[in-house]
Amino acid sequence: MQYLTIQAIIGLKVVAIKGFRTDMRRKKGFDPEYILFDDEKTYIEIERQDYHTYHDCDSNARVFQVKRDSEFWKFMMTNEKTYPDADAAIGW
Repeated sequence: MQYLTIQAIIGLKVVAIKGFRTDMRRKKGFDPEYILFDDEKTYIEIERQDYHTYHDCDSNARVFQVKRDSEFWKFMMTNEKTYPDADAAIGW
């Protein structure tokens, strides 16, 4: 996996916005956690800010990391049970 700067996504198109399912009974309400791009290897991971690192953080604050990993990208796209399409707003 490679960590990249935000400039790495210039010219790429978003193909999916994925959530992460821990409870297989849950059917909807998935927060966006990954934004996948059309090169089939680049994605943005969206994480909540760590309260201990950012002591004044808002509960809706997020950290965005641009990453490149073709195997994980393909796994997210093909594993709909664990990585469903996100259907909620960030922070709700």
